[in-house]
Amino acid sequence: MTTRLTIETFPNEAAADYIRGKAVADPTHFGNLPAQLKQRAFTVAGVEQLDALRRLRNIIAKLPEGTTWDEAKREIAAEISPFTGGDAKAAKARADFMLRTHGFQAYAVARHQQQMETVRDFPYWKYETVGDSRVRPGHAALDGKVLRADDPWWKTHYPPWDWGCRCIVVALDEEDAQEIGVTDSNQMPMPERSGRYTFDPTNAAIDFDKLHDSCDEPDWKLNFVNPAKNVTVQVDGREPETMWELMLDQKMQKTARTVASETQSDGKERAVVFDFNTGKTLKENTGSASGVEADIPEGVTGGTLHTHTNGDNTPSPLDLLTGFGRNGDFSSRSRAEYIVAGKTLLRWQWLKVPKPEDAKRIKSFDADNKAGRIDFDAWWTFLRLLAKGGYIKLEKLS
Repeated sequence: MTTRLTIETFPNEAAADYIRGKAVADPTHFGNLPAQLKQRAFTVAGVEQLDALRRLRNIIAKLPEGTTWDEAKREIAAEISPFTGGDAKAAKARADFMLRTHGFQAYAVARHQQQMETVRDFPYWKYETVGDSRVRPGHAALDGKVLRADDPWWKTHYPPWDWGCRCIVVALDEEDAQEIGVTDSNQMPMPERSGRYTFDPTNAAIDFDKLHDSCDEPDWKLNFVNPAKNVTVQVDGREPETMWELMLDQKMQKTARTVASETQSDGKERAVVFDFNTGKTLKENTGSASGVEADIPEGVTGGTLHTHTNGDNTPSPLDLLTGFGRNGDFSSRSRAEYIVAGKTLLRWQWLKVPKPEDAKRIKSFDADNKAGRIDFDAWWTFLRLLAKGGYIKLEKLS
């Protein structure tokens, strides 16, 4: 008999990376997010301080790094205690809840990703419980069942599909699966969940465009865009932003890799113009080695991504003037500007109207740049002053 594929649970670097890679999110409006977006961030009800959320997330990440359950639980309980009014029993209960939810999900996402990478050799999955007296009847009814890995049944029942579920999935090759016996998916039990808890490991990997393509525009705006704009999140090392801005960042990081490769290939700048309110790409342009058109259509709240060929993604004077708006009145300004040079991606945006004298300096810098006599040190110092004054935002994404 051939060997079946099993996956290590402890330690699990991929599971730890999954937890630490999540942005922390203010819980105020988090419940309004669809399931596909909830898995992209970490939050705890009643804890609105992003620093506290980050500490809690990082403690949970220690579990798949080798920390014992009890050690992690003690650390979380101590951290969460101020938010339970000092109630030690409540703090321990919440610590256990967080470990079960986020810890189990992280192991499952890591396991699922590895199983998908080997699915050609191990195209069947077997459901297994832990086999003790605490296994619920609905879960016990699934024990030992074998289905193809691409069966839709797994979409709703890949563990932990229910609150507190400790079950796992084991990948099998064709020979093992046939020896055990493959179940007809139409005859699979469909036990109900014990509450509103839902989990789908594929949500952790689905990218922006696939998510967008999975629904029509009204549904996209109502159920994804609008809720995401109301949730504040923060990625380590960056300023707080909305979940929607984070989603656009992730889309632009993927787009940046494509256009940077094209620019590197032929030495010409590329530009992508997108609708800031939907994320939809409006147009793509190819320019010359020294510039590219990136105008946002009239009446559209938009943003752009463009490449620089000189290896420096510092916004140029022309970038600032273009981002200010078609009519120079700030009303049609770009809501997000991304500049990619090589493998580095920078995001910048205007936050408020600059002083008249600063607007004149930008035009002066632009004239000097076109004449080939710009003082780049002076320009960079000026950009930092604009950022310090709250006029622009500069943030390196990669």
